[in-house]
Amino acid sequence: MHNNEQKSEEGLTIKEISETLNVAEITVYKYIEKELLEEIEQPNLKYAINGQRLFTTQSVLNLKKRMTDTKNHISLNAYAKEKKVSPELLKRIIANNGIVIPKGSHGLRQTYLISPEIRETLDRLILENSFAHFRTKKNYYNSHHNIALLQSFLIEDGRTYRVMTEGQRWGFYTETGFTDFESFINAKPLYDIHKPTVKSSSYVNFSIPKSEKNAYSYVDGIYNIFGIENAQLILTEEHINVRLKMNKWKVTNDSEHIQRLLELNSYSINGEIRLFNQDLHVICYDKRVAVVLGQENHEQLSEIAKKQNITESKLAQKIIEEFLNKHQ
Repeated sequence: MHNNEQKSEEGLTIKEISETLNVAEITVYKYIEKELLEEIEQPNLKYAINGQRLFTTQSVLNLKKRMTDTKNHISLNAYAKEKKVSPELLKRIIANNGIVIPKGSHGLRQTYLISPEIRETLDRLILENSFAHFRTKKNYYNSHHNIALLQSFLIEDGRTYRVMTEGQRWGFYTETGFTDFESFINAKPLYDIHKPTVKSSSYVNFSIPKSEKNAYSYVDGIYNIFGIENAQLILTEEHINVRLKMNKWKVTNDSEHIQRLLELNSYSINGEIRLFNQDLHVICYDKRVAVVLGQENHEQLSEIAKKQNITESKLAQKIIEEFLNKHQ
């Protein structure tokens, strides 16, 4: 590798241009074909041992100025692929929430680029979209077998398995593959998944990475303390998404489960779990505000919501947030 002074005098090789522009070498050849780089004439190049084509440093730097720094950016399609959502769903989420994605140059190709700031917002919105699956109870609870997703069972040979789903089937993944629940006649649950239902319309959401070493310990703690009536779990490719009803629970000296639940705060989306004396509190940061609108204003709100393809509640929330941000 040459130093900067030598590069200015001798030019840059294909590999060095690739590193400078942060593009693949095949892309550099495309730039050469388009005459975007100025080659240094070397009359004896074809006779030289290990000879390499060289291009002026200035032409490389001029080209770099035309390119957007994409080091911390990602294209829409690449982001959709990373999050395992369809580009159509991603575009719908962006449009419904009024997010503006600026265009930039990925190499010399104009495309929509997601900045780290926009990415943070989209990460949250995509996560919220995945929580919509909780509206269908059969996604996390099988009433026929009275079993819940990721519930732990003891098999008669002493091994434990967790309830999983494969399509419409419920069962366990064993050493021989997926086996339906009905095949395990003597399977015994390690705990009861049912607790008294509490009244609450607010939920605290958590997203636990599957790579977290205590992920399944959190699941056991959730079922033991809250039960399926007050806590639900959904699996995605990379996370265990959980929602808990906002309320307080009397707890015993079950210190292991309580400690695990308090650790869940590291993966909270919109609230936290606190322990006060013998009461475990699930606290939601989101607050509901009742707004009464006159008929004319409500009709206006409804019409705009339809045009933007979002709910009236989502539009009202958006309007209030924009108003408050302007008056900070």
